[in-house]
Amino acid sequence: MDTIKSYLETMFANLPATAEVLKAKDELWGMMEDKYNELINEGKSENEAVGTVISEFGNLDELAETLGLNRLSSAPVDNRRTLTQDEARSFVSAGSRHAFLTALGVFLCIFSVVPVAACSAIHNNFIETMGTVALFIIAAFGVGIFIITNSLMSKYDYIKKHECIIDYATVGYVQDKKEQLRNISIVCRTLGIIMCIISFVPAAVFDAIPIQGLDDIGGAAMICIVSVGVFLIVFGSMAETSCKTLLALNGDNVAGSYVKKENKEVRYINNTATTIMSVFWPTVTCIYLSVSFITFAWALTWVIWPIAAVIHAIFKSILKDDSMEV
Repeated sequence: MDTIKSYLETMFANLPATAEVLKAKDELWGMMEDKYNELINEGKSENEAVGTVISEFGNLDELAETLGLNRLSSAPVDNRRTLTQDEARSFVSAGSRHAFLTALGVFLCIFSVVPVAACSAIHNNFIETMGTVALFIIAAFGVGIFIITNSLMSKYDYIKKHECIIDYATVGYVQDKKEQLRNISIVCRTLGIIMCIISFVPAAVFDAIPIQGLDDIGGAAMICIVSVGVFLIVFGSMAETSCKTLLALNGDNVAGSYVKKENKEVRYINNTATTIMSVFWPTVTCIYLSVSFITFAWALTWVIWPIAAVIHAIFKSILKDDSMEV
């Protein structure tokens, strides 16, 4: 039955999702299902039944009058090409690399402060200067990674601009991959949040030891843990992005849309905007935890969240691409 269902979805993939077309699709599926069961009950093999059903019901032109699709020729048709499964696999792999490299760039930008904090514990002008130099070098690498990964993803702009659709078989692959990545995403985000929460421990412990310079080492250790935690949070937040992009391609305007609305992603104007919005809440979490543990002003730092929510809404309204909304 999966073969028949896949064939049916492919038949209607480029047709407009009007009430007339959707009704015809449901009727044809019922006819195919009834015929298949009838053939199986007659003792036909599964392959024979599938072949007979497709040969008998596989031509929409011949069935147009029966299904009430006489006006189909005057309806708008989606002429976008169907994305191959190899292209989908390549895009998902590229999306995973993009998520990893973006998270690595964020990690380096946060970690760049560590040499300054660690070198300040030595109280030597030359060493402290080297720590500052290391800060700029590491941060430059982080920014460089952002530029490189966005450039690598630019070759898939034709997908992100909704110039393609995907068939039923490809949807099945992408949904399976998305489920795998979802499990990785949950683990990464959970570990990342835990690391951010416990990051104050070395700072508190070293600060309690009456040895000069240990408080700076404790601060450096805290930043190290936070940077790893944010890396995990950012990677986990972006892990499923490429799958969501593919599942959103068909939209609601074609009858071959196989994805529920709740799985459709918000589209942004470019890759940079998408990256900014994907790391927004992990960054806010990092800022909240860092400020809270450094100042211990928990009664006040909660205001970071409502302020961040307002900023997020503003960014979303500015960066959202309404022309590609599905």
